[in-house]
Amino acid sequence: MSWANIHVPRKRNISQIPEELRPIIIPRVNRPEVIRSEFYHTQYTIDTDTDIRDTPNTLNKKTKEYVNPRQYVPKKIDSSLKVNAFELSKDASYVFVILRNINTARDNDLWISCYNSIRKFYTNKIIIIDDNSQINTVDGKLLNTEIIKSEFNGAGEILPYYYFLKNKWADRMIFLHDSMFINRLFTDDELEGVKFHWHFNKEKPTRKIAQFISLLQNNKELQDYYNDPDSKWKGCFGATSIIDLDTVIYIEDKYNIFSTLNLYIKTRIDRESFERILGIVLYHEGIIKDKCSNFGDIFRYPGAFESENIDNTLYTMGQKGYNTAIIKVWRGR
Repeated sequence: MSWANIHVPRKRNISQIPEELRPIIIPRVNRPEVIRSEFYHTQYTIDTDTDIRDTPNTLNKKTKEYVNPRQYVPKKIDSSLKVNAFELSKDASYVFVILRNINTARDNDLWISCYNSIRKFYTNKIIIIDDNSQINTVDGKLLNTEIIKSEFNGAGEILPYYYFLKNKWADRMIFLHDSMFINRLFTDDELEGVKFHWHFNKEKPTRKIAQFISLLQNNKELQDYYNDPDSKWKGCFGATSIIDLDTVIYIEDKYNIFSTLNLYIKTRIDRESFERILGIVLYHEGIIKDKCSNFGDIFRYPGAFESENIDNTLYTMGQKGYNTAIIKVWRGR
């Protein structure tokens, strides 16, 4: 370097700085002020009922659930999947029902993937029940599909049974959460009778379940069965099942279960109680006996309550030889 240029600023090569002393470089897309800006842009362009003047100065804890739009490309409805699909009609008509709840932009991927997975194999009518979604979504071109905006906010897993009873779309219903995806065709054995997708074992009585049972018609014998330490009922994970309309009508006529509890179920604990009450009723009536579920104990599912990625789940299933027609992933909401 010449003496003439000694005072001219020059850019230092970062490699000359010891690694532990180098400044932390945060990409623009990950900078807090950029994330905050994108969050407000996403929330207030989607939710037209919100006044931008109500924007808080700081983000609350739920902000992290919103995905930066620069990093997120939503899945598309794939209309080409119907080419090799067929109508499922094993001695009865079938309807697929998807329970949907959208709290973040990325939640769109869930119900769209669920819809696409059904259309890959089956052309049957699909009903999408939207339960209290916090953001709007563009449904796109859905084939042979009906969308119901539920008026019972937070009722969750009881809604498919309530609307199935009310609308009688088909002889049998296959109920899926938006985080469940069809992986292969159902076998004849899996379509036989009333089946949970997964089950969990009987638990000790709780006050909430006893309270809900007391609201039902003809509840005395059901209470006795629930409190009997020798009763051998199992819970229905997510309340998801393959079930007949005749069965739904029968247990509604006897207990008024769906038209009663849909008015009381509001919280997660309420919805978990319904998973157990459905199992209690079906076992007590002898509708379900030995093999209650198609895919076994949910706690033996690979990555149960942890897996958030379909590809990772499929890989783990392949490694463990887990054969299922339905894939389930978990994503905190």
